[in-house]
Amino acid sequence: YRYEWKVEEARKNLLRTHTTSASARALFQLARQEKFTPVKYFSIDRVFRNESLDATHLAEFHQVEGVVADRGLTLGHLMGTLRQFFAKLGISQLRFKPAYNPYTEPSMEVFSYHEG
Repeated sequence: YRYEWKVEEARKNLLRTHTTSASARALFQLARQEKFTPVKYFSIDRVFRNESLDATHLAEFHQVEGVVADRGLTLGHLMGTLRQFFAKLGISQLRFKPAYNPYTEPSMEVFSYHEG
């Protein structure tokens, strides 16, 4: 950005645009292990995006991100993990839609119905 780095600037609060840093840290820690062990890491946090608003996109929302690492996992395992996750929140009526996210494969969007 062609300006001198300043500690005062670095200490300022900044609205988070994604939770990817939590996943990157989890993957780094997993890679440092001498022996592979299956893991499940999840991050749930509020994020902000200064983008166009519409019926399904707000400027501020909660993002759920996770890393599930094991051998032999399939898309069905991902969907099962998401079903378990939402069931713990009391949400059982789910629809899954394959989604493109440039840094994750596979990716799913989850739509739910919640009475109340």
